[in-house]
Amino acid sequence: MARLAAPVLAVLGALAALLLLAPVLPELQPPARAALVAAVPPLALLGALTYLLAPLTRAPLFLGALAAAGLLLTAATSAVGAHGGGTLPEALLAIALGLLFARIFDLGAFVIGLPLVIGSVDLVTTLSGAAVKTWPTPLPGGEPLVLEIPSWSAQTGAAEVSIATILFLAALQGYAVREHLRPAGTAVGMTVGLLLAYLLEWRTDHAMPFTAFVAAGFLVASSDRLPTWLRAGGIERG
Repeated sequence: MARLAAPVLAVLGALAALLLLAPVLPELQPPARAALVAAVPPLALLGALTYLLAPLTRAPLFLGALAAAGLLLTAATSAVGAHGGGTLPEALLAIALGLLFARIFDLGAFVIGLPLVIGSVDLVTTLSGAAVKTWPTPLPGGEPLVLEIPSWSAQTGAAEVSIATILFLAALQGYAVREHLRPAGTAVGMTVGLLLAYLLEWRTDHAMPFTAFVAAGFLVASSDRLPTWLRAGGIERG
């Protein structure tokens, strides 16, 4: 547990700095490219933070405390419309809940069923809706179920991710740890999926199924371990 403290604090500090200091960072041009620069590093840090916290799936009391703290801070920041300032507690809440989900629902069938089912539903519902999504965009009103990444030195948003997507990412990362499915590799795969979804959304101006991309990243990154896991009866555990 002590070994986790330094890297977790480093990632938390970097993420907090990017989110909270965004209003004073230099404004970049053109606006669309500026949104890309402001969004990609925090999204990558969210993936890194999930990876670092995933071993806590073995410490449910600590995760419960983290979820409670995240919930209280999320409520406080939402009440004052903190925008990017509320993203960090929302992320901690989502990660803690996702890891608790993996701990409580430690069922072999979920390891494959969850990414396949949830990813497919997200893919169909998002792409069939064909919602327009352009970046940067005016900051919304501090929606507590959305992680907002603000642009630098501008009252606009550079990106947003549903709290459910981060919860889902954390749950899969928890399964990767508990089932020994190459946790570092799956963390990289899911983070790449998260970034790819954003890049496509930024490029095409259409909403992308972030959860489906995360699910694909998990399945691709762990594909070399899953056959062995299946032969060992992994899907029958629970």
